[in-house]
Amino acid sequence: MGRSIMYFETGINSGIERKRTDFKKGDIAFLPTEGSICFYMDDISDGKPMTIIGKIIDDTEKLSGIKSSDVLSLSRN
Repeated sequence: MGRSIMYFETGINSGIERKRTDFKKGDIAFLPTEGSICFYMDDISDGKPMTIIGKIIDDTEKLSGIKSSDVLSLSRN
């Protein structure tokens, strides 16, 4: 998915609601076909329909150094 998107698989099995294919920097979206949560680092037209589930309210650059073995924690404000 390149440097514009950071994602992880969840094992969540759910449908899609209010699908979108255009995303803005900071959007957090759910990709039901993969059960993945995606974080958008740039504005992008992905072509894959996803459901927006949140927004990064801080600097997205903090996510740029994440590696595949790192642990992420999501919280709701």
